[in-house]
Amino acid sequence: MSQEEAARARGRVGGRPTVAAEEIIRAARDLLPDPGRSITSIAKLLGVSPGTLYNHIPDLRDAGQAIEHARRIDTAALPTSERQARYWIDVARAFDQWGKPDRCYRGLLAAEHAAPQEVRRGSVRTMAAGLMRHDRALPGVRAFAQRVGALA
Repeated sequence: MSQEEAARARGRVGGRPTVAAEEIIRAARDLLPDPGRSITSIAKLLGVSPGTLYNHIPDLRDAGQAIEHARRIDTAALPTSERQARYWIDVARAFDQWGKPDRCYRGLLAAEHAAPQEVRRGSVRTMAAGLMRHDRALPGVRAFAQRVGALA
């Protein structure tokens, strides 16, 4: 008899217990519409990792759903230019996951316009490098990739 079978025989079921209680997930859902809060800041406030929220709130993993949520946010209401840039980077990431390179590129350009220092992040470099496959269809993407350090 395996350890798993023995545990089942003793009435034990399941694996590792979940970190996120239903109250935490409910609180996270309540905080999500606030444009001044990021997934990371919500997770930190609730004492869980961002990955925990992504694992327990399926809408956060769906790129199309993310774009729908993003459309409801007034970027002018975001408190700082850095937060505005992060918003545009998140929008670009969703379009990248959705397979829309032109919209991804526009989001990255908006982030660069809002706060140029924010597009020097690894995630932006990765997206910019991926956009290089579309360099003929996306005028200026090569120069953008150069600016963010995606080209060695």
